[in-house]
Amino acid sequence: MPLARPADARQVAAYGFSGFNALIGHRVAYWRPGFVEMHLKVRQELCNANGLLHGGVLMTLLDGASGLACTFNETATVRRLSVTLAFTTQFIKAAREHDDLRILGAWRPSASQSTFACETEIYDQQGDLIATGMGTFRYLKGERNDGTLTFAE
Repeated sequence: MPLARPADARQVAAYGFSGFNALIGHRVAYWRPGFVEMHLKVRQELCNANGLLHGGVLMTLLDGASGLACTFNETATVRRLSVTLAFTTQFIKAAREHDDLRILGAWRPSASQSTFACETEIYDQQGDLIATGMGTFRYLKGERNDGTLTFAE
């Protein structure tokens, strides 16, 4: 069953990515605990020699959506630290320069206090499925305050 934005997801006005993720150029559009929706306008420098969006960018988007869906607290002011343990990606359809992508990530409940799983999907502007991902992640001790979600009014 395709992922869908929950009714209680809040529109995000701003979130500043850091490090490698800042280079990709995606933005957070909606968030609630356990869910994120991000958007990306595909640029030429993100494409491979064939003019298709590089698979590594798709994997970065899938992995990043997982972390954002699962690591903010209820007030979205700080993030828990986490690392990826395993990630499986399925490439379904190619994306190209100028495509508008929608990236959805949703946490899957777990009995564990230290690990979590997340499912992610990427769609193009026609609603066609581009890629899917499923990962297992571990929470680390501590929090980071370098990323704060600012919600739209």
